[in-house]
Amino acid sequence: MVSHEFRTPLAIIQSSAEILDDYQGQLEKAERKDHLQSIRKNTRRMAALMEETLLIGSFDAGKMEFKPTLLELRTFVRRLVDEVLPATNRRCPIEFLLAEMPTMVQADGRLLRHIFTNLLHNAVKYSDAGRVVQFEIVCPGADIVCSIRDRGIGIPEADREWLFNAFHRGRNVGDRPGTGLGLVIVKRCVDLHDGEIKVESKLSEGTVVTVRLPI
Repeated sequence: MVSHEFRTPLAIIQSSAEILDDYQGQLEKAERKDHLQSIRKNTRRMAALMEETLLIGSFDAGKMEFKPTLLELRTFVRRLVDEVLPATNRRCPIEFLLAEMPTMVQADGRLLRHIFTNLLHNAVKYSDAGRVVQFEIVCPGADIVCSIRDRGIGIPEADREWLFNAFHRGRNVGDRPGTGLGLVIVKRCVDLHDGEIKVESKLSEGTVVTVRLPI
């Protein structure tokens, strides 16, 4: 699966590079820009694939540990949203709702980054362009509860029991790129944080992923 996912962006990068090399004098400025953007986009895609693969290796080797620090959650999450929007070409707006909570929380920022980034990328990827993705965080008691809701393609019932299995992908994903590692990474990060994750979905109506983490 990973090898296959690497072939596609590599082929696109090679094709664009060859066109720029062979025909750069004949290409319009907009055409050259399109090819350069394609190279950048697919380079980022390969880097993300490599990071996912290395993360799974780190989990399997027992090298990922829970290292909590004091974290200003509101600022941390807003920065993450600001990173995800351009990384997904602003395909979907992200509506961020944060309830009143302590200014500082005890959490592992590295694990939170993997959890929220993967879930937001999934919500955008499996939604039609322009559909709002809702990201809400509330703080009931000693936990934070984070919900990411999309109105995308949903998850077929037959695939739900395999959600946290490496390399498994839903039968309705079509040509959307992916390795089936994102939710595996999320689940392992949540487990290290001693938290819980729940996924609710309706086919063609959307998905809600709720993560509860002690703080």
